[in-house]
Parts: sequence; C-alpha cells; structure tokens
Amino acid sequence: MTVVIRARLSLALRLIDTTTGRVVEETEIKFRSDGEVLKPMNKGEGFWVFTGESREDFSMQICARGYDDAELDVRYETLDPKLPMCDVFLMPSEKNRVGGSVISIQGNLSKLESIEAVDITRPICLFREMTVKRDVVYASLMPLRPEGRVVIENMRYALLSEDGSRYEPFTISDSVNPARVILPEPLADEHKTGEKVCRILYGRAGPDGSFLLKVRDTGSSLPYLIRFTAGGNEYFRPIDFHLESGEIDLKDGAVMVKPLTGKETTDHE
Repeated sequence: MTVVIRARLSLALRLIDTTTGRVVEETEIKFRSDGEVLKPMNKGEGFWVFTGESREDFSMQICARGYDDAELDVRYETLDPKLPMCDVFLMPSEKNRVGGSVISIQGNLSKLESIEAVDITRPICLFREMTVKRDVVYASLMPLRPEGRVVIENMRYALLSEDGSRYEPFTISDSVNPARVILPEPLADEHKTGEKVCRILYGRAGPDGSFLLKVRDTGSSLPYLIRFTAGGNEYFRPIDFHLESGEIDLKDGAVMVKPLTGKETTDHE
C-alpha cells in the first residue's frame, strides 16, 4: 500500500549574511515563536522550509551560531500566497567564529529608513550592456579578468558609477547564463561598459532612527560606499571602517542624490 503525505507550505526562509550577501550555511540555527521551538520540514538549496495549515501572522525569533539574534514579523498579506518566502538578514556577532571578526558603525539619524553599503575594492564582475528584446530586459556582464568567469549568487546587486560616488541597486529575476541575466525592469541610469558590479551589504535601521552596519575586518583599510535613505531622500557616503568605526554622524560627508518618489531610484538630477 502506498502512503501519500501532503503538507502545505506555510513559510520558506532564506538566511543571508549581511556582510557578504551570501546564504548562511550554518546549521546550528533555532527558530522560536511565543517561546515554542519551530521545526522546519527540511533545509535545501539555501532555504529553510516550514509546513502547516495555519497562515496567521506571527513573529519568529532566529538564533544562529555566530550571528546576532534576529526577529522576523511574518505578515502573510505581504507575501506570495503560493510561495510565502522571506529573506532574513543576519548580522555576524562581534567575534564571529564562522567568518572572523567584524567592525561596526552605529548611531541615530532622524527619519532614517534604510542603510546598506558596497565594498568598492571587491567587485564581483563588470557591466557590459543592457538590452531590451520583446519587452524582456537583459544585462550582459563580464568577468574581472579575461580568463575569469562571472559568478552570480544573489538576486540583488549594485552597479557602481564610474567615479565611485554612487551606485544603482538592481535585481536579477532570472538568468540565461551567468554572464547574461534578466532584470524585472530597465536600469534607471545610463551606465558605461566596464563599470563595477558589487555585492550589497545590509545594515539595520530601527523605527527610532537607530542604525547598525557591520563589515568583515579583512584588511588595514576598509573603504566602503554607504547608501542610506532618510526623510524620503537618498544619500551616499564614503567611509573607511578602520578610521570611523563606532558611533558616527551618518550625514557627515554624505551627499544627497534626489528625493525618492514611489520606488527607490537613482536617476541623475
């Protein structure tokens, strides 16, 4: 007799390291809600999968070895009803046994909405061109070296301007091959062949205006470009984490790009 077991997907989580943009492979992870342990059905291809009949909103606490504890508010009206999936960004603890030590900046800025950064010294590849065919937007990418290859691991990246003063975030929805990807919409800015494509590192912005951003301590100088939004405006700020770690004034040295309307864009004024 064949037994068929059916389970309804209630939630899929992808855990992402804020300092690398990569999926967290750590297996010592605990999930809790209202003090009770939640057990995922399985883990595969970077996702933790939970099943069950209930799809009521709830809060989940996530505890992973080597990372700060995180809390996720699951609101089903904001998720795809067929595939309710969330990305959870985990910040490494100050002494991360998994990936080494980190350096952080923190502070408070009124009306802060988001904060992120890119490592301007470590692009993953180069931009070649954008084309649109039959309403499909393609972006062609190049390896950093002629003998190299393009490796795409995430959905969201940054296209750094030629002078390194700003970047345009973009999302990859699909790929033809690693060097030719599909975007959900055209790039807002005009970009030149050879511009750098970088991973985005994510910070944490609280509802009270507090912020925290961490990077891996991998060298004697750590130049990054911070992008943050506050009060409906978009800003860019260069920083060397070895020179400005700890409490900082986020607007000191920052340049406002333009007011944001509807969705975040980085159009030139």
